[in-house]
Amino acid sequence: MMRAVCTTMAACLLAHATWCFVGPSTPSLLHKAPSSAASGSIISPASDSSGGQTPSLLTAASALALAAAMARGRKSSAKTKMVRHFFGDSAPAPPPPPPKKAAETYKDFVDPWLGSADFGFDPLNLAVSGGIFDTAATAVPETTYYNYRESEVKHGRFAMIAFLAIFAESADRGALLKQIGVAGAQDNLDGTLGLDEVQLPVLVVGIGAQALAEYSLQRKEDDGNFLSVEYNRDRQPGDLGFDPLGLVAGPGADKVATHNLEVNVGRLAMIGVTAFLFKEFVAKDL
Repeated sequence: MMRAVCTTMAACLLAHATWCFVGPSTPSLLHKAPSSAASGSIISPASDSSGGQTPSLLTAASALALAAAMARGRKSSAKTKMVRHFFGDSAPAPPPPPPKKAAETYKDFVDPWLGSADFGFDPLNLAVSGGIFDTAATAVPETTYYNYRESEVKHGRFAMIAFLAIFAESADRGALLKQIGVAGAQDNLDGTLGLDEVQLPVLVVGIGAQALAEYSLQRKEDDGNFLSVEYNRDRQPGDLGFDPLGLVAGPGADKVATHNLEVNVGRLAMIGVTAFLFKEFVAKDL
């Protein structure tokens, strides 16, 4: 576009210069001079039809052509404006993202697996305080909270098994019935907690199965910390892949609701077993 403007300007200047140096047609003036002088009239440049009006028209046409070319050049340059980069320049870097706000409570993590089991109870804010489970390099702010949820589920399972085991042995069962005030119940429980030839092997097998499942889970992780579980939002806390009855994988199964039910029942079992042991071995003779 700049080349077109320069060409137009050069043509206009050349035409104007040609008129200035050459002037109007000389033969026309020479032929008309005697008759004009004889009649006593003055020759006017404007009255000459062949040479007098040519410079004015040529100058006006040149100005109009120059103005049109400049206007066209501005419009084209506005449409095709480009950002030029010089050697060593690069595109500007995007602004850094705003810093993520630190979680104040466990509710800031928005746990997709927590439903009816959420009672909003964490008075010490343990779920957002680090230092125990988040020592690995891959730890994130949710790691501590996720491991507390994992531990709660596993302890609840042990407590449920222990509470059911109380009714499987006469000494344990008699002690529990005595505590709740059943008439005729006798407390014959001793320091062995009633672990007979059946309960002890079952307890050992249960602990071994849990340890094997933990080892299988930790082997798939690469955080280098056996005491913690890597945070995985898509994994249900406590999920060890053991579901022989298909309670959470069958048609119409609600995995979130089943998980929350397990958490609530596990909490009741932990409270029940703790209360039973406390009254039997601490507050029995008080």
